[in-house]
Formats: sequence, structure tokens, C-alpha cells
Amino acid sequence: MPDTDCVFCDIVAGEADALVVEDRDGGEERSGTLAFSPLDPVAPGHVLVIPKGHYESLFDVPADVLGDVMAHVQDLATRMRGGERNEPGFDGVTVLNDSTDYQSVPHLHLHLVGRHDGDPDLLPDSGDSDVAKRDAYDAVTGALGDD
Repeated sequence: MPDTDCVFCDIVAGEADALVVEDRDGGEERSGTLAFSPLDPVAPGHVLVIPKGHYESLFDVPADVLGDVMAHVQDLATRMRGGERNEPGFDGVTVLNDSTDYQSVPHLHLHLVGRHDGDPDLLPDSGDSDVAKRDAYDAVTGALGDD
């Protein structure tokens, strides 16, 4: 069932405008995935991929639905890079997700950003961080409970 306060659900239902890149039908109502241009792209080649069903974040989406989203992400990224056409496209693709309260729309979405060599970084270089590799490792394994 769509979330009546979710702009992405409105896009899926055809009740809000979007520049749809690709619509993958899952065969049942609210199944499948949708790729569309964001309102405020960070770079040329920026696209969002969402499940058509409403899931707020990475933490509540069923594994099979997430698998469909990731398959769509992988296919788009491959094609954005030139794919089997072997034509020049982007040199690579950055994939981003935020599943926190800072998420701009509370509907699971992954950002794909086509990248060319020499583009500015979307994330700070690891050399710009004061976090040591061991500290990063310890933070992850501590959160996982792997001492």
C-alpha cells in the first residue's frame, strides 16, 4: 500500500511528475523498481533507483526486494559505463544510500552518479580524514559485536 505522504510513492502512482529513466514492472501492483532523475542532481548522470513498494530504508526492505533494486542499479551502472555496446559512457558510477534520519525522502532510494576521470570527489579523500584505518575497522567490528 502506498504511503500517502511519500513523494516517491506519488511518482510510482503517476500522481507526481518525474523524469523516468526506466520502469521495471514486477508483475504485481507496487512491485518492481523505478529509476528517475532527482529534483536536485549533484552531477550530470545522477539517477535514483527505488522499489515501487514503500519501504523507508535499508533496514525494513525485504531481501528479495532489495535484490531487485540492486539488480536494477547494477544494470543501469553497467549501461551508463558503455555496457556491452562498448561505447564511451561514464568512466565509473558512484552508488550512495543514506538510511538515517538525514534521508531526504523516507522511501528507500539509491543514488547512482555517473563519473568521469577528473570529476570532483563526492566523498572526502581518506587522506582528509583523521580516522585511522584501525579505528574505522574497530568501529565496524564493535558495532557488529565481533571483538
